[in-house]
Amino acid sequence: MSDAFVRMFVVCAAAFLVAAPALAAEKVLRVPFVIAETNFDPAAVSDGYSHNIIHEIFEPPLTYDFLAQPAKLKPETAEAMPEITDGARTYTVRIRKGIYFADDPAFNGQKRELTARDYEYAMKRLIDPKIRSPNLWLIEGRVLGVEAAAAKAKKENAFDYDAPIAGIEVLDRYTLRIRLEKPDYNFLYILAMANLGAQAREVVEKYGADIGAHPVGTGPFRLKEWKRSSKIVLEKNPNFRETYYDAELPPESDVLGRRLHAEMKGKRLPQLDRVEVYVIEESQPRWLAFLNNELDWINLPYEFKSMALPNETLAPWLEKRGVRYIPGIDPDVTYLYFNMKDPTFGGYTPDKVALRRAISLAYSNEEEVQMVRNGTAIEAHSLLPPGVLGYDPNFNLGRTYDLAKAKALLDMFGYADGNGDGWRDMPDGGPLTFVYATEPDQLSRLFTQMWKKNMDALGIRMEVKTAKWPELRKESKAGKLQNWHLAWSADYPDGENFYQLLYGPNCGSSNDGCFQLAEFDALYEKAAALPPGAERTAIYQQMARLMAVFAPFKLHSHRKRNQLLQPWVLGWRRNPFLHEGYRYVDIDLARRARDLQ
Repeated sequence: MSDAFVRMFVVCAAAFLVAAPALAAEKVLRVPFVIAETNFDPAAVSDGYSHNIIHEIFEPPLTYDFLAQPAKLKPETAEAMPEITDGARTYTVRIRKGIYFADDPAFNGQKRELTARDYEYAMKRLIDPKIRSPNLWLIEGRVLGVEAAAAKAKKENAFDYDAPIAGIEVLDRYTLRIRLEKPDYNFLYILAMANLGAQAREVVEKYGADIGAHPVGTGPFRLKEWKRSSKIVLEKNPNFRETYYDAELPPESDVLGRRLHAEMKGKRLPQLDRVEVYVIEESQPRWLAFLNNELDWINLPYEFKSMALPNETLAPWLEKRGVRYIPGIDPDVTYLYFNMKDPTFGGYTPDKVALRRAISLAYSNEEEVQMVRNGTAIEAHSLLPPGVLGYDPNFNLGRTYDLAKAKALLDMFGYADGNGDGWRDMPDGGPLTFVYATEPDQLSRLFTQMWKKNMDALGIRMEVKTAKWPELRKESKAGKLQNWHLAWSADYPDGENFYQLLYGPNCGSSNDGCFQLAEFDALYEKAAALPPGAERTAIYQQMARLMAVFAPFKLHSHRKRNQLLQPWVLGWRRNPFLHEGYRYVDIDLARRARDLQ
């Protein structure tokens, strides 16, 4: 593609582009979100885009080495890795002294030091029934006394933040001891979750119900500006401690990693003065903004893959511009859940299982990957993606698309057209309607068209419920959707993080479909009590088979990430467990000035 064509392509659609700021000599990173954020309260956030922001504001005790592959934990605010005793039932965390929160009026002009009590408070907020935290699963069933405290608070409709919880003990100003109900070797990963990032009680109490708009943490950035569903601006936190880039040097085989390490070695963090996030749901204006140098990185929209990545390599016209291309497969999964409490599609009897399996078999993942996603994904055969402990590349229970088998299943269990209107009915003669929940963006419309075509072929009447993502999320958490097409990105690199989506006690939080099966739950708990290794992996494979049998999800794909970066962006590649990792980015101001002339 010629440079002249690219310039014409950009100019013709200039009206769609992000308004370019006056960058001057500031180091400003400009990035897009494809879905709007919800809020920035760590206790309330469950979507990936809001997580991207809270990861930069709030700090848990642990974090991940930015460049390590496979993922590797390291201390963040902790002095060292936690002391694990009592057969992985007790974790003792010692917090570093001299770490301060960003300034806020709640502190009355005083510098506010981080203490162990702030982590205790953050965990207690997950329990408060008034918050209805979707992240309670992080500690419920794990930390001793949490379930009793939650039950008491629910009964009294109030949570006592001053009451002790057996498993959360503040031993002194800087020491926290967490005792678990049973051995759990994955709890280290929980201690690296931003949802457990330290929170100051006086800040939360000052802002009350509006705390999601006033995040105050100890991280490298603070919230400067927020135009809901439009623009988010982070600025460097002046109180952030003196911290220097300390990623481990990658092995020689990781050529890109070594280059990134050299670009950041010895630099104080963060290097950026500001991060500007633009919510651009439609792919064309997002792509055009990148081409017009108004965004600094982008996950290439699938529609433009043939233009930018012919034959899976960077196009010469982009290479000439100095654009950096970083391919990869995200540790995520896209899926459609069925509401297991729905009178039509829920339940565990053979007829209900047959209905869900038939609908799953009638939808072609291969067609989705090739026709809708333009080859930017691989088909998911189990819930676990590559790069996560428990993933088995050989796990395959047969064809995932078989329309004839789908029809035969429905015929066998009496889902027939009883009134001659051309649509199948319930075995008792009642109406059978698949109510598909979706968003109004372009990609979602393509999925809707595919589902409609496949349901028509199966003979099942389909209706479409369209709403913005935050609205659907509220209805989903309340159990009001019949189904919903979602994606889950790994919070930590272990299969437990995905199977908790089906763990019975998580109904109402991360288990949107409320799948509750005693055999599955027992395996989940057994795996959590084992250290990483072959025995735990074998249990995960048993769980995959149970999931295939009962079909609570229609699995879709694991998405590829074709990341493109402007030539002035230094030090960055996506770490899936640190979300965006803005603190590890630098901007080559001289290169940017030269290229933007």
